[in-house]
Amino acid sequence: MRNVTKYQSMLMLVLLTFVFASQNRATGFRDDDNLNTTLTWHSPGSLDSCNLKTYVYDDSIALDGFSYGMASSLRIGNYFPIADYTSGVIKSVDMCFSQYVSSTAQSCIVYFYKSDQTTIFGQSPPFINTGATWPAGTWVNVTCPDIPYTGPFYAMVDYTITALPLKNLFDDDGVTSFPEYPWGLGYVEQNGTWGLVGIVFAYGEKVTFLQHVNVCENEAVGIKELSPGSISLYPNPANDFVNIISKNDIRTIEVLNYIGQTIYKTNDVNLKVTKLDVAGFNAGEYFVKITTMSGIKTTKVTVIH
Repeated sequence: MRNVTKYQSMLMLVLLTFVFASQNRATGFRDDDNLNTTLTWHSPGSLDSCNLKTYVYDDSIALDGFSYGMASSLRIGNYFPIADYTSGVIKSVDMCFSQYVSSTAQSCIVYFYKSDQTTIFGQSPPFINTGATWPAGTWVNVTCPDIPYTGPFYAMVDYTITALPLKNLFDDDGVTSFPEYPWGLGYVEQNGTWGLVGIVFAYGEKVTFLQHVNVCENEAVGIKELSPGSISLYPNPANDFVNIISKNDIRTIEVLNYIGQTIYKTNDVNLKVTKLDVAGFNAGEYFVKITTMSGIKTTKVTVIH
């Protein structure tokens, strides 16, 4: 377990502590906790006209756990960088928690913020963050009232406490990375101030929480599919860069893996000619979704190394 504090006194070390399970314990987690590899969609009930999707940005295997022991306003969770035009209804959230030393299962709430980091557009009911003793973990499904959303958002879990003990650890993935988010997608909001967890608390490593949002996603409406010759991508296959040439200014570029997870997204490109850096992608097939003022085009790209 690694402890981090801003103060030298032993009293403050106890009260103001971020708790991480050490990387040495991570190996046991991968081997022992099968719950982390069997997460499945939790049915929202009626499936009529529901385009079921789960937004996942991690490998479902915990390498660390995260808690906080300070009596202040603090929320931790992930940024979900979906496309600006994507909309739907949030049905539930799956999260993995662990118990460590003196932490206990306590009441939490997930707050959903728009990408402006200010506007809360919905929240979950209170739930208990039950967790098996580290290195095991427990996936907790939190059913939400139908929460409409459009575009990228944050799902932040309230970790405020008024007294010890700590809340159970919120498990995180320290492996999965994204070209646009090298520090992971784990964020902290403390007394109104936002930042990436790994940077704010100087962990020197990426943090993306095991937090999967289950949605009924709306089908794209009013977005024209561009003609085959309107956008060119080359070379394909590629091992470092893909050149993108469009007849109209590109608004967004989104890359999805073979199971539909967004692994890269950039907005406001405002160029007809640009490059997509794929050197950091694993070898395999990807879908590149390009949106312009005139419509949208999705093309399959193969990455080789």
